[in-house]
Amino acid sequence: MEKVANKKEVYLLLLMVVILWGVNTVSIKYLTQFFPPTILASIRMILASSFLFTVFLCKTKQRKLPKAAWGATAGVAISCIFLHQIALTIGLKETSSTHATLILGLGPLFTTVLASFFLREPFTLAKGLGIFLGLCGIGLIVVGKSQSGSTLLGDGITCIAALTFAIGSLFVKKAVLNSSSLAVTAYSHTLAAIGLTAFNLLLYPVSDYAASPMNGTILFVLLFSSFMSTAVGALLWNMSIHKVGASTAALFQNASPIFGIFAAALFLGETLRWQYFFSLLLISGGVILGTGILSLPSSHDKKNL
Repeated sequence: MEKVANKKEVYLLLLMVVILWGVNTVSIKYLTQFFPPTILASIRMILASSFLFTVFLCKTKQRKLPKAAWGATAGVAISCIFLHQIALTIGLKETSSTHATLILGLGPLFTTVLASFFLREPFTLAKGLGIFLGLCGIGLIVVGKSQSGSTLLGDGITCIAALTFAIGSLFVKKAVLNSSSLAVTAYSHTLAAIGLTAFNLLLYPVSDYAASPMNGTILFVLLFSSFMSTAVGALLWNMSIHKVGASTAALFQNASPIFGIFAAALFLGETLRWQYFFSLLLISGGVILGTGILSLPSSHDKKNL
């Protein structure tokens, strides 16, 4: 009974993570009205990494990252955070939250495809059908009646954000082989925060940071996005993977676009159209097939039935 109870607790944590990530898409979309996209990414990452590194220092006796984990951790920082955050914030500036959440729902599918090529996992017919359904879902978003505020450029950049996150997940798998997930998360976010800040200092003067408007609502959304959606979401995600495994955790990640779509309608007043529900079904179906959640029993399994 204790084991089942623990699993139920982990599932609740995973549900909290996908809700936080779904709402975060809307939060970033809202904040891009007041901050240049890359400056916003830098500020959010500085706040998130400060929180994560504080927790890391308080919760563990480990202070240094093992040498064997540095390469993969740097890969996580560059692809999964640095490039992902830049593409995500620019993409959300150029498209609607509804389009973004649906496109980001392809993340688990991208991860499966990349793992097939780079980790030598088998590429099955189910994965091929999953890719087809996912691309159909994206096509329906792009060629259908556009949501107000959405552009083809924004959709494309958001798709890059999903791809870079998937690439980063491959580095995560390698990094955690040589260090704890908390250490990898803290160091990768800190490296990304340094990189984003340096990148922005080359593009914008320091005065642009202080010139960004700020009121109670903006500050609340910024802190919620940084501390809860980014920092706490990453911690809970890694904790859950340790308990139930990455494949089970990925099942919950598929629900993030659902929460994002309804959050966009609730907080930003974006219109819900039938195309989005159908597109969501196609993308969800593609992710389910591509990640192998639904698979036909093998002949060996049939003999054992």
